[in-house]
Amino acid sequence: MNKFRNFPGINKESTSMTKKKVLLVEDDNLLRMGLKSMIDMHGKYEVSDDVDNGKDAVRSFRMKKQELVLLDLRLPDMPGTDVLRKIREIDPNAKVVVLTASDDNDFIYEALEHGANAYVLKGSNPDELFLAMAYAMEDDLFISPHLARIIVKDYLLVNRQRKALPPMQSLTTREKEIVRLIIDGKKSKQIAETLFISIKTVDKHRSNILGKLGINSCNELRHGSLFLTEDDDD
Repeated sequence: MNKFRNFPGINKESTSMTKKKVLLVEDDNLLRMGLKSMIDMHGKYEVSDDVDNGKDAVRSFRMKKQELVLLDLRLPDMPGTDVLRKIREIDPNAKVVVLTASDDNDFIYEALEHGANAYVLKGSNPDELFLAMAYAMEDDLFISPHLARIIVKDYLLVNRQRKALPPMQSLTTREKEIVRLIIDGKKSKQIAETLFISIKTVDKHRSNILGKLGINSCNELRHGSLFLTEDDDD
């Protein structure tokens, strides 16, 4: 018995329905052909175009507006997240499933921040991929269980670190401004240009901020920002 048969989009008896058009973006030729064959045989989806690079992916989506995009994050000509961003610019409601070998937290967060509907590891069970595609078509969020465990572990770790941090009140007004820009992903040069100060001054403030908050890197600060409240900024 197929445990997914009652979920919207997993019923293989729907061959009489119009198949959903899929854009498959994967640079590994063998994997791309295998995925295309599997998807076409599923009954509910049809790969209308398969490409091996980001430029062709954006061009195909602009012309055909496929209902679902399966997107590899590691492409030869541009990052998959750039492709995702461009697709979202063409159609803010585009449904995108990220299919990648990377279980790195930063890749996961970046893909989700750019609007991915689902994040699936290559090599996952086919049922998991089709479940992710069904979730995406319903405009819902799906993350592979293995990745979800990584995210939860990261959340718990950062939450423990956050509870041990001194409050934001220990920072000066200028330091709080720099914290917000760091959280937004700005580099020292960009922060200096935004605040009209020197890069050397920015680096000194960064050092003071890390010391006051008892952390080792700005990456820890970005992760901890998930738990900073308005009260911390007062």
